Amino acid sequence: MKPLKLFLPLFLALFNIIFSLDLEFFREDLTFEIKDNYFFVDGIYHFRNTGNQDIERVLFFPFPNDSLFWGEIDSIFAVNLNKDSSNTVINIKKRGATFKIEIKPEETSKFRIAYRQKLLGNRAEYILTTTQSWKRPLEQANYTLIIPNKLSIDSLSYTPDSFETKRDMIIFFWEKENFMPDRNFIIILSD
Repeated sequence: MKPLKLFLPLFLALFNIIFSLDLEFFREDLTFEIKDNYFFVDGIYHFRNTGNQDIERVLFFPFPNDSLFWGEIDSIFAVNLNKDSSNTVINIKKRGATFKIEIKPEETSKFRIAYRQKLLGNRAEYILTTTQSWKRPLEQANYTLIIPNKLSIDSLSYTPDSFETKRDMIIFFWEKENFMPDRNFIIILSD
């Protein structure tokens, strides 16, 4: 039974993509923040329905899951910004959450998805590589990372395009076009 539990999230993600060919994930605008030993993710995800029928699907949103570095997700919500303010999260597990997406024909929808995860080590990670399962690059991706200036970064998996210092924060920026991630967004803090 355990192998089924491990592969079910992947199967759900692939099933939804295969049977939602008219559903396109084309842009994301994400803000990451490290504060008080937590990793915060707050993003706007842009989807469009290129077909002529309503799309109603359940999508899988993965979490990094290495007990050496991260604790459990203690809060998550997903809201369709074009529709109403109710939380569309259906199920939350250790490996990810499922949420409901509904889009009318030839329309776009923006979903705000946010969560908080306890950091147990010096590493934070956001899973980007699942974008590959959509079989097309993101038309646009914008990422912002905010950290207290008292923290030092040992490495980032993607080199930032720019950064600025404000009060007691350092803010890093990435702007990507036609972006197909080949690795996750990983932040390693100095010990």
